[in-house]
Amino acid sequence: MSDWKKYKEKLLALRELIERERPFGADVDVELVLPEDPQFKLHKEIPYLLVRFEVSENTTKERKIELFDYYLEKDMNELIKLITDIIEEFVAESESSEYGGG
Repeated sequence: MSDWKKYKEKLLALRELIERERPFGADVDVELVLPEDPQFKLHKEIPYLLVRFEVSENTTKERKIELFDYYLEKDMNELIKLITDIIEEFVAESESSEYGGG
């Protein structure tokens, strides 16, 4: 990532959209984490989505989706579609591994 700050406006708009509309479903918790946030936990300064999915009462799966330049260069609709596809794949993998499919 060259400089995540050049996408800061888009990232803040994405964060607001995620918090306001929860576009990825009620059973998926998504948090956008920026390098300047206190909870940031990567070695590289790449913003990421922290995705949590409760597979069962006792099991929650978690994945970080790094938002590289080539993601952030897309318009907001394309970006949301891409993120949605990644999250749907993560949920399917999580359910499959939890219920014996993989």
